[in-house]
Amino acid sequence: MSRLLLENLSEINRQISAAPHILLFTDFDGTLTPIGEHPHAAQLAPETKTLLEQLFRQSNMTLAVISGRALADIQTRVGIEGLVYAGNHGLEICGPGFHFIDPEAAAQREALQQLAEKLSARMQAIAGACVENKGLTVSIHFRQVADKLVDQVVRVVRATVTPRHRQWQLTVGKMVYEIRPRVDWHKGAALHWIKDRVGKPKALTIYLGDDFTDEDAFAALPDGITVKVGHAEETLAKFCVANPAEVQQFLQWLLERNHDD
Repeated sequence: MSRLLLENLSEINRQISAAPHILLFTDFDGTLTPIGEHPHAAQLAPETKTLLEQLFRQSNMTLAVISGRALADIQTRVGIEGLVYAGNHGLEICGPGFHFIDPEAAAQREALQQLAEKLSARMQAIAGACVENKGLTVSIHFRQVADKLVDQVVRVVRATVTPRHRQWQLTVGKMVYEIRPRVDWHKGAALHWIKDRVGKPKALTIYLGDDFTDEDAFAALPDGITVKVGHAEETLAKFCVANPAEVQQFLQWLLERNHDD
């Protein structure tokens, strides 16, 4: 069972003090910023961006933003040059001196485009439904769909992506369906790939995330500091915070305790 992060900072401080380097991974939507009514509405608050910039400049830290958004989208929304960015749940990664796209996922681009077009056509009659093709994955957002029509969204998705479509993996998040190529790659694999490229084998890894896809990262970090944002009844994360405002409190604490060393 996860514990409240902000009530256990003394324990976390001891772990950080003993570490030669910190790898700080954070999700975007629902973690750094509240989830908006529409995926295009999410914006990073200026004070949060300033915090990230200050943490990025710390010599003993490496900062990575890992998101379900497309790589170019998350790079634009965060807007800090030199960070490590991972988009599409880690299927594409970019950082200083390296760039990665999962080859199996890339090979499915055309088929995914066809699937997105089919879903868009079938969703046109459902007000508020939005199909977003992110190149390597597809999201079906239904946050703006009336409650009485949500079942229609579910039926369309499940009729379009059926068990016989073995090349696709279908998951549900916060008012969104995610369709990903069924490849042996996820946020947990992506963070280990990034850790290898950073070249800090004894670093302490901190990971903050709010959604189902972040559980792969939590599972991949038995010795790290893992933090679930939001409801934490069923999570592999060791710690939890209530919302992005508490994430910002933690980041501020992390910056201040670093300056005190």
